[in-house]
Amino acid sequence: MLGQIATFMENLHLSYDEVVNVIPYRNLLIMQKDKLHVASGEIVRKTTGKELASRRKRR
Repeated sequence: MLGQIATFMENLHLSYDEVVNVIPYRNLLIMQKDKLHVASGEIVRKTTGKELASRRKRR
């Protein structure tokens, strides 16, 4: 358990009090998982409502 606390403190740059008393364990796990994801470099393209509707009609 101490190793997990130390990992949260190091990776998420949180204090001991925040890890133990303030932030719930589930939230810490989600925060850590999000932090570890690496961006793929793909460009996000915005779509319009018309494009989404045409995709739906094709199915």
